[in-house]
This record gives sequence, C-alpha cells and structure tokens, in this order.
Amino acid sequence: MQRTETWLDDLKLRFSYGTAGNNAIPSGQIERYYESSTTVYINNRENYWAPSKYMPNPDLKWETTQTRNLGLDFTTFGGRLSGTAEVYLNTTKDLLIEFPVSGSGYESQYRNIGKTQNKGLELTLNWNAIEKKNYGLSFSGNINFNRNKIKSLGEMEDFLTSSTWHSDITSQMDYIVAAGGRVGQMYGYVTEGRYEVDDFNWNADGTVGTLKEGVVNGQGVLGNLIPGSLKLKDLNGDGSPDRTIIGDANPKHTGGFTINGRIYNFDISAAFTWSYGNDIYNANKIEYTSTNKYYYRNMTSEMAAGKRWTYLNADGTIASTYDELKALNANTTMWTPYMGNYMLHSWAIEDGSFLRLNTLTLGYTFPKELLSKVNIQNLRLYATGYNLFCWTSYSGMDPEVSTRRKTNLTPGVDYSAYPKSRQFVLGLNLTF
Repeated sequence: MQRTETWLDDLKLRFSYGTAGNNAIPSGQIERYYESSTTVYINNRENYWAPSKYMPNPDLKWETTQTRNLGLDFTTFGGRLSGTAEVYLNTTKDLLIEFPVSGSGYESQYRNIGKTQNKGLELTLNWNAIEKKNYGLSFSGNINFNRNKIKSLGEMEDFLTSSTWHSDITSQMDYIVAAGGRVGQMYGYVTEGRYEVDDFNWNADGTVGTLKEGVVNGQGVLGNLIPGSLKLKDLNGDGSPDRTIIGDANPKHTGGFTINGRIYNFDISAAFTWSYGNDIYNANKIEYTSTNKYYYRNMTSEMAAGKRWTYLNADGTIASTYDELKALNANTTMWTPYMGNYMLHSWAIEDGSFLRLNTLTLGYTFPKELLSKVNIQNLRLYATGYNLFCWTSYSGMDPEVSTRRKTNLTPGVDYSAYPKSRQFVLGLNLTF
C-alpha cells in the first residue's frame, strides 16, 4: 500500500456472520390453555371452560435469521472523504406463520413454515468539502437498496391475507403471499373509470336497460350496476373483473443526507430522509369516496360536487333518461359514490415516494472574548425545526405510513393515520 500514501489513509475489509432468533407471536401457543367464562345458557351451569381459538403446537421453535455481511471502509485525502460500502444477505427460516386448520374445532395454529430472504447494498459517504478557520462545509449521506423474496412457504400453498381495515376487505383479502414473490404485494382490481350511459341499452320509455354486449360486467363485485357506477377491468377476457397484483409496499431505495455548515460564529445543519418507489394503499380514498353502509356522510375532495357523477337536476328533480344523464355528467370525471361494498382497486394505490426535511437547526455561538468578561466559558443560542417540509405526490396526510398491526404481511396501508407533527424548539447551551 506504499504507493497510496499520498491519498489513501485507511482501508478495511470486513466480513461478519451470525444468527438471531425471533419469538414474536402471542404467548401460550405450545400448551393448551382454557378460559373460564360465565353463562346461564348451558344446562343451568354458571360458567364453562373452553380452549382458545388457536390449536397448541408443542413442536414450535424460534424462527432464525442468518446474517451475512461484507463491508469495505475507507478514508482518503487526509480524512476529507470517507465512506462505507456493504453488501448483505439475510435468510430467515422456520417462519412463525398462523396456519388455518378449519374443521378441527380451532381457527388456526402457529407453525414453523417457510423461508424468506433479504439482500441488499448500503452505501455511506462523508465529505468535508471546506475546512477553514472561519468557515466550513460538510456533507454526509447514505442509501440502501433492499430486495426481499419469499423463498418457500413449506407445506402451505400461496395464499391471500387481509389488512382487516374493513369487514368487506377482510372477506375479499387484499394482499398476496406467494413463493417467489415479496412480502407486501397488494392484490386487487384494476380501475377502468366508470360506466357511461353509452355502456347500457335503453328501453323505449327512456329508462336504462341491460349492459351492452362486450362491456365488462362487474355486478358480482359491485352489486347493482347503473350509469355512473365504478368500472373495473377485465384482465382475462371472460367478461368479469379480475384481481391481480396492483401495488408493492417495498421501496426501490431509501436513504438520507445531512448538510452541515458554519461561517464565523453561525452554524446550520439540515437533515433529509427519502424513500423512492414504494406504493401506499390509501384505504381512506376507498371509504371516504363511497356511501356504502353510510348515507349522508362527508366525502373527500375527490368526490366533490361537480367532480362526481350526479343524478340531480338543477331544479332538484332526479334525472333518469339518456339525454338528461349525458348532459348532466358531460364535465364530471368521477364515478358515483353509491356502491354495494368496498373493494381494493388500483385508483387507491399511490406512489409513496417522498423527500422530507426532518431537522433544520440554526445556531449562533457568542465570541469567547466577550464571554470571558462575565466568566462564561461558552454560550450558544439555537433554533430547531422538526418535520418542516415533505415533498411528495401522495394525496394523503403523510407518505410515511403503515397502520395495520395485526400481521407483518400487510405493510403500507394508510387508514385514518395521524400525520407527523411539526415542532419548533428554541434553546441555549451555557457553560460556566
């Protein structure tokens, strides 16, 4: 390494390997437990004992993650530029999965099933761009590329699971878990707009009739179809809407960077974070643009008057003929909020990419010559703002969101989440 002395200060190659366990499931899954409940309905008995809904499994063990890491650390140009490059491969086996056991008297049983893999690349860079007596400027940043894959589901076949934000969605299942796929893939219908008046045959008396031949028939999913109803896409040509993978909660890359500067006695620090390429399942857009199960409710701006399909004439009467509905909705773009049930469709899947200014700090340190006169060693005033800006195309309150906690298989759902707060702090550091 003698020939690199003029520019290379340090170079380190490292490798690590290890295993870690995880037992994050409800307790009491190895032995059978009974609960005592009061009742007056069973043979005049005051109480009864009953097992839980989970079948015990005495063969359970912790799931195990094997970690493999190869890294390179370097420092160059007298410490002005340093960084790290790491590649990793983590494999988790004996996954603790809730396995359905219908017909046994129990709902499910926790079993050690399957295998997943996470592999990726992490890069970190620190650069002291300017380092002078009265001023300086430095940058630091990192970026991470992670790819997860379901290697095996063991004795289980590919299955659907639910984010459980609503009973309609629970019955449909809105995430898919499949060997060869990823954890976090959203499964639903593809939005194709709405049914127009020209999609229907019209009766001689001017009333709406049946759907025209060749128009996708979504009645089995949406309920009764009328002009203005939401339209879903037929993907396989059988005339009915089909479900497919319509979103992925996994970002292509994430990271952050920090800028630090100083000039004379003033200093500034700004810290940013980002995520790119992940999808968000905006359940709020589904519920609050529909009157399903609730009438006369407030809607989000997507369903504002003038945007949504309408049946109401200017004089308050109901429009029902071809010409009336055609004229009334010539300039509207959305479907009617009236529908039979909720379902996940691609209109509710949004790009969750963002760049956030997490922290911004401005400070001023008083000159020591001035402080020595009042026996103070150091005095610094500062102002800090947290979560000042977030640049994103996401229509919800906050793109950094994942609200469903029942299972780790349904990340990226935004349902009535409270956004991050913005904070301001004024302070001083004083040393005598």
